[in-house]
Amino acid sequence: MSTRRAVDDLPPLDAETRLLAEAVREAGRVALGYFRHRPKMWEKRPNDPVSEADLAVNESLRATLGARRPDYGWLSEEDADDTARLGARRTWVVDPIDGTRAFLQGRDCFVVSAALVEDGRPVAAAICRPTHDNLYSAWRGGGAWLNDRPIRVSDTDRLDDARVLGDEDWMHSKRLWPVPWPRLRCRGDCNAIALRICLVAAGDYDATVSLRPSNDWDVAAAELILEEAGGVCITGMGHPHAYNSPKPKPPFVVAAAPGVSDAVMERMVPALERRAERKARERG
Repeated sequence: MSTRRAVDDLPPLDAETRLLAEAVREAGRVALGYFRHRPKMWEKRPNDPVSEADLAVNESLRATLGARRPDYGWLSEEDADDTARLGARRTWVVDPIDGTRAFLQGRDCFVVSAALVEDGRPVAAAICRPTHDNLYSAWRGGGAWLNDRPIRVSDTDRLDDARVLGDEDWMHSKRLWPVPWPRLRCRGDCNAIALRICLVAAGDYDATVSLRPSNDWDVAAAELILEEAGGVCITGMGHPHAYNSPKPKPPFVVAAAPGVSDAVMERMVPALERRAERKARERG
């Protein structure tokens, strides 16, 4: 007999979302205690900074989520991978600070992000932007929320003059994009992908894309929030991402209002094909 708990024995998703909200709000308060106070920092790998704040926030999340649901799996950017998560019915997927560079530079474009994943897909999510006292949350089938207000993606159906999160020079680089973008209204000062996706979910922007691979913890919570807000969040080749796999393969993210998603994909697919060709030449 399997040792995994039956779905009916698990807490309902609205309760799990409240637990996530509690956890990320408390973790956000921990982050603010270090923000603009020059926390100790180092590099995990070249050009991959981490700080004592990331670790403290990670421990705060684990203290809340791990203690309350000890039989759930755990996948965090700041912990060594524990493959016991693969046998768990549900798994917490957390990014203690998404936007560490911005955090260390004293910029407020960072969030604390946590999701609950079941059968490879996020089913509950909460993301806290502590500098703004903003909490984005969602559960599968329950809609998306910013604090106590339901949110919805924009209804734009024209890519021309769309509001896009991305540096303007980068978005219009002929080297990167075989199919050019039309005129866009760009904002390029926000590098935290989870926050960028939440801003699309709330209708503040119409789309964001990434030609850099993201990790499970970067996008799991934000993907659910966007989808429950009526948006489209898929990999750059047009497929949904499967989370909590044995060897998570980072996706290239497309997040958009449905009215412009096809036009975004018309540019993303050839851009990734060109990127793959360039990487192949460099290797060979």
